[in-house]
Amino acid sequence: MALVSLEVVGKTYRGRSGAYEAVRDFSLELAEGEFFCLLGTSGCGKTTVLNMLAGFEAPTAGRITLDGRPVSKPAAERGVVFQGTDSLYDWLNARDNIAFGLRLAGVGRAERRAVAERFLALVGLAGAGDKHPAELSGGMKQRIQIARALANNPRMLLMDEPFGALDAMTRNILQAELTRIWQEARKTVLFITHDIEEACALATRIGVMKRGPGGTLKTVVPVDLPFPRDRTSDAFMAIFRHVHAAIREEIVAA
Repeated sequence: MALVSLEVVGKTYRGRSGAYEAVRDFSLELAEGEFFCLLGTSGCGKTTVLNMLAGFEAPTAGRITLDGRPVSKPAAERGVVFQGTDSLYDWLNARDNIAFGLRLAGVGRAERRAVAERFLALVGLAGAGDKHPAELSGGMKQRIQIARALANNPRMLLMDEPFGALDAMTRNILQAELTRIWQEARKTVLFITHDIEEACALATRIGVMKRGPGGTLKTVVPVDLPFPRDRTSDAFMAIFRHVHAAIREEIVAA
């Protein structure tokens, strides 16, 4: 049985200007431990899919389950990493930001500190626990967000374009770091991106969405390449061209 299942899921928003169908008939299964990148043009509904799986929004049609249980609200089993760093608490240092969820869960101070230090080391920030967000670079803040999500021991990570605001060099470094962290932690990952190269570098499978409104899953491309990936190889470029063609069709049609 799949860890995550989205069955004919839809989402329609209703406001003063009428109804807007963001997602239509979206179906997908995610296996335990896979790294799935969801790719699509702006406005196709990919972030809406993530928000429904996170429990931030309820679908207006279909069903979402994790390990056979309906997803109806946010829960620690689904850790979320956002694009921006506004979710970090400026008044807390890196260690306490990471341990914030554990504190809410009633975990003792000594255990919280030990867990935070372990995940600081995992994301390559050992020794930076006393630093506050204002003292950290954008890339370091994103590592803290990843560490905070992992510290709660979720079944899966939901990542909404977490590297989109970073410069190209930092983004490439963090893509490699995320691959290493995923291989060590073996969490299931749903990663939202609009960057084809990023998806090809990270994913075990890539889902391409049709254009919105009423976006849905167009095709799923397996990425059977070893890590770390050679972005100049013929095999990598073949997958890149395949995904690029699928995306280009949606841009032309729009």
